[in-house]
Amino acid sequence: MKKLKQLRTANDQQLKAIHGTDYTYTETVIGYLRTDLRKDPYAIEQAINDLLTTLTDAQTAGHRVAAFFSDDPQTAADNILKELPRVPAWYLFDQYWPIVMFLFASIIFTMLVGQEHRLSLSSIAAPVAVVFAFIGVPFARGISFNKVSSKTIFGLLIAFALFIIVPLLIGYFSAKTNAFSFSRPLLISLCVGIGLVNLCLAGYFRTIALLLISWTGIWLLALLGFLLPASSLTVGLAIAGVLCATVLLFYHPEPKSVIAAN
Repeated sequence: MKKLKQLRTANDQQLKAIHGTDYTYTETVIGYLRTDLRKDPYAIEQAINDLLTTLTDAQTAGHRVAAFFSDDPQTAADNILKELPRVPAWYLFDQYWPIVMFLFASIIFTMLVGQEHRLSLSSIAAPVAVVFAFIGVPFARGISFNKVSSKTIFGLLIAFALFIIVPLLIGYFSAKTNAFSFSRPLLISLCVGIGLVNLCLAGYFRTIALLLISWTGIWLLALLGFLLPASSLTVGLAIAGVLCATVLLFYHPEPKSVIAAN
């Protein structure tokens, strides 16, 4: 996401031209715009650039930024977002598919190390917490505004309920249920199936095909580990798999068409 980072950096530099309390006000609005996961992030940065240009000119003319948004900056920001295109499907996969794959891969490679291939519900508590940490981002949007809307309050209540209820459910079922045991054929089938899913997605989302093919390679590595008898070699494959999966977790390729368009 090199081009997207460049756009954000340029806007952050332009933001510094706004001074005083108007800076904090504008920074809050920009942060709100950027956390809308439903909209194209490139279009959001372009809208922020246009907004900053307008606000900078207004401040130079002696006007206050707060007056530009009236008494309800969140509604004004929502109106800006309504005019922007939705986030493309390839971007969602580019950003969040590695998280899903990393969680599954880390669990599978952990079972590859253990000969009994057991997995307890308590062992997935940490991955579930990571997932909800990402999900919680849009729920808290707008909390930094002085006037918090009812929509933001409702989102925070949902997030709070999820963070309380889900851990309780995991703890309850962990106490009542023995560890799940997976057979080697089933784990082999999972590796083949998830690998094929990535391969099919690579054919569909050709803009990020390299990312998806790389994840296919991760699952082939896991498959190889389960096809071999348990040994120091399979442990080494598991360690290599986790390391490679960690690298891919931070790999987000940017299509050339997007770079050229922006």
